[in-house]
Amino acid sequence: MTSFWSKKGDPMIGWHKDSIHHFLSRHGDKIIPNFSSSLTGNICEMDGDMQYEKRQVRVFVPLCGKTVDMAFLAENKRVEEVVGIDSVRVALENFSIEHPSLDLMVPESSSPPGPGDQFECLKGKKISLLLGDIFDLNDIATNGRFDAVFDRASLVAIQPGLREKYVETIGKLMKPGGRILLVTVDRRTGTEDTKSTGPPFSVDEKEVYRLYNDLDWVESVSMIEEVDEFVIDPESKERWDICGLDSLFELCFLIKVKE
Repeated sequence: MTSFWSKKGDPMIGWHKDSIHHFLSRHGDKIIPNFSSSLTGNICEMDGDMQYEKRQVRVFVPLCGKTVDMAFLAENKRVEEVVGIDSVRVALENFSIEHPSLDLMVPESSSPPGPGDQFECLKGKKISLLLGDIFDLNDIATNGRFDAVFDRASLVAIQPGLREKYVETIGKLMKPGGRILLVTVDRRTGTEDTKSTGPPFSVDEKEVYRLYNDLDWVESVSMIEEVDEFVIDPESKERWDICGLDSLFELCFLIKVKE
């Protein structure tokens, strides 16, 4: 193993949260068997249509930034491996620095370059991070497909004209029977300019159903929760009011992949 990319500064990484995302803590069981046992100490069944299982799962976190959700997932006993990807080098650098217990390092390789080697890779304990363009990703680069995806800030970061291509990329990485926990933001009311600008771009319930519902690999799409961002984070309301946004909601969806 060699040392990771040299440490740089620590600029603000957009949308970063210092704690596990509230939707992941409440709905992780819907994509990872018995996920909540690590939070409560109790064994729970999944969302009513799947029995508790002892198997481990591989989890993909697209456009991961330096989210602490990856560290939490990697430390969960039900997770076999977490794989994240981002095109921002400093975000991955900072994640490795902020989570030294994961032992993230650049692996040495004596093999000739292969089809997935356009990505720089960082490997640690139950976690791999890839640096590169998500649209170049395939299951060779990720060393296999995934049982689960946690998409917290990825779809909303994609330019609207590339959303179908993004969804196609995600679909090619899913195992049969896999699940996606998707979080979007809905800029619901305000000026037209404020509602349409981004990132993060506004992706409402109708748009999620349009993107996913009729795909041949998707079994079902359901919205499982929405929260008023101005209620859970009142300080953000003043910032958005200045921009002309009157309401902002965070939506959580469960997307099931066909067996």
